[in-house]
Amino acid sequence: MPMPIYFLFFLALLAATLLLYVTAAVVAGVRRGAFPAVLQGSAASWLQAIGLALLWWNVGTCWFAFFNVYPIHVDMHLVGQSSLHAFSRGYISRLHIVVLPYGFACLAWALALWSAPARLSRQAIWGIATLCVISVVVTPFAANAQGDMLDNGFTDAAYGRMMSAHAVRTLALSVAAIWALVQTWRLPKAA
Repeated sequence: MPMPIYFLFFLALLAATLLLYVTAAVVAGVRRGAFPAVLQGSAASWLQAIGLALLWWNVGTCWFAFFNVYPIHVDMHLVGQSSLHAFSRGYISRLHIVVLPYGFACLAWALALWSAPARLSRQAIWGIATLCVISVVVTPFAANAQGDMLDNGFTDAAYGRMMSAHAVRTLALSVAAIWALVQTWRLPKAA
């Protein structure tokens, strides 16, 4: 089965996220704190607001998948391998509604590293972007476990790998979203 176009776009979003993050880390290390702000003013503010909204979209999606969608693999396995495969194919055909907002959220926070602090402090932006990168790094482990179940059938080991990796991703995004929300509330109001 060829890889859908949306999934290639999703992979490009994740690659751009990692490239922007690593480049920002190198620039920050070389410049020792004097970091260039490419986006300033209302553009930076809007980027951080969109990033916050996308984080919360993904928190809801991740917890829903963790408690409701992924456990269906166990149920479908008990019905039979053909049911598990049908569920997995249906899941993959609807995956764009999950992976594209996730990719955009991670990209927004990697881009926020290159913006002036507007709604959030520089430290919060780095922390949130780092949590997003952690979630990106563990994503292949969950995807590979799902692929193993699609190709080879359900195993407790593959299911455990999928749930563990997804738990790390879900917790990283949840902490990032809470951090962003708390930081936004604490900012003094502009006069």
